[in-house]
Amino acid sequence: MDGQWLAAVSCFGDIYVFNLETQRLHWFQCKMNDASVTAGGFSPRNSNVLVITTSSNEVYAFDVEAKQLGEWSRRHSHHLPRRFQEFPGEVIGLSFPPSLYSTSVIVYSARAMCFIDFGMPVDQDDNELPNGSDPFLENNDAIKITRSKRKRKNPEEESKRTTKRNFDICSFRDPVLFVGHLSENSLLIVEKRWMDVVQSFDAPVHRHIYGT
Repeated sequence: MDGQWLAAVSCFGDIYVFNLETQRLHWFQCKMNDASVTAGGFSPRNSNVLVITTSSNEVYAFDVEAKQLGEWSRRHSHHLPRRFQEFPGEVIGLSFPPSLYSTSVIVYSARAMCFIDFGMPVDQDDNELPNGSDPFLENNDAIKITRSKRKRKNPEEESKRTTKRNFDICSFRDPVLFVGHLSENSLLIVEKRWMDVVQSFDAPVHRHIYGT
């Protein structure tokens, strides 16, 4: 909901967009590629743009006023980089930076998050790392070693490495429950350690099987 539009999703994956000014149904969009909607939201930059993600890890940007896929989706939704098609886990949420000038969104699963900027080119995959991703919140010693190695590299190579690119993926060490923007340049990440998950399991049941 953004003040003018209210988007709702049925249990079948169909999208209903209501106009709050007229209090009427504005648009109905049936299920996309037989995949359920996992997250959605209106862009702060343009309230007519509805971004949704699906259980197939697809991203769509709809033009609500025109009742159709937006220009970005018509060009790119079916030709996303392979590193995103291999995104670890199922997308469970998304977050927009709280800025009227931002064109980006972060989508995330319990295992990773991905930076998507609708104003940037959809660049091709490279062969640097699987999924085009860098470890995120990994072992501190490993991070220090990696950084020390990078310091010995050519500064031009380092700047290329640190330049933000579209569909950058960062992996999480522990399962993540929520990711949300606190400001344009800061994120709140709520995670649950694997050890906490394991400790929540019931104790194993031992039963003697007679005759063995």
